[in-house]
Amino acid sequence: MYWRERKHYLFAVLFFVLVISLTFYLRDLPMRTFWSSLLFGTTFLIIFGSFDYYRFQRRHKERLNQVVPQVDLKPESQAEKDLLQLLNEQKEYYENKITRIKQFDEDLTDVVRMWSHQMKVPLSALDLMGQTRDFTVEELNEQTFQLENYLEMLLNYLRLNHEKTDYRFTKVQIKSLVQAIVRKFAPLFIRKGLSVTVEGDATWTTDEKWLSFALEQIISNGVKYTEKGKVSVHIAPDTIQINDTGIGILKEDLPRLFEHGFTGYNGRRDKKATGLGFFLAKEVADRLSLRIDVASEIDKGTTVTMKQGVKDEAVTEVKS
Repeated sequence: MYWRERKHYLFAVLFFVLVISLTFYLRDLPMRTFWSSLLFGTTFLIIFGSFDYYRFQRRHKERLNQVVPQVDLKPESQAEKDLLQLLNEQKEYYENKITRIKQFDEDLTDVVRMWSHQMKVPLSALDLMGQTRDFTVEELNEQTFQLENYLEMLLNYLRLNHEKTDYRFTKVQIKSLVQAIVRKFAPLFIRKGLSVTVEGDATWTTDEKWLSFALEQIISNGVKYTEKGKVSVHIAPDTIQINDTGIGILKEDLPRLFEHGFTGYNGRRDKKATGLGFFLAKEVADRLSLRIDVASEIDKGTTVTMKQGVKDEAVTEVKS
């Protein structure tokens, strides 16, 4: 740091020595005088430089102590040792908290960037409808639904990462919950000519709102990437299985399916994809002690299974 701040002075001294050397050489002056002058100047420069370096280090240490005071804690009793350990634990806690806040801020920036990209599509469609006045009520409702769905996704992402997220665990009828989601996405099913079935029933003790949000992301992806066929939901006492007959997922994309912002091959085909659906579903599942497994086969469809009472990491696989 010292040499970086003083580099201009060093360059000036070297330049001055070079000029004096050329002067002696061109005028054919006695070199003995030159070496004597250089030795005297170097000695003076070393003395002055040492003093300047000492002052620089002292000022630097004083400024550092003003910002971060150095406290030498040497416990002499068990109580002082316990107190010092408590202080270290608190320090580690707040350092980890700051790290999480920074990571959340980076993730939020990415989410908002991708979210705003998604919002442009329905907004552009609505703007075009307003200019041309050529639209149907169904088209208007579809674009409005997309806007509401994207806005709800962002708000739930913010709530999900809030320290005081309201989890309320009650007994939830899964079939009724899934049927409500299907009714919400009914316009998309009808527009694309897809059939949907909901089979079985079960009662889970979980948070109804957050489970519904996670299932919405999975069903929404199923509808989005299915052009013909159906989406079916099978409910068992400890599993919810969602099948679609869509384009499927590449085998190499499955291990990264739940990563933040990962879109994979399907995302490159569909420029509107953000990679938030499965990521948010996995985040919710982790908080509800659920596990998500994904099995897929290209051009045949995808099966997403949500299991109850499993806390370990999600496993992705491909049907052979």
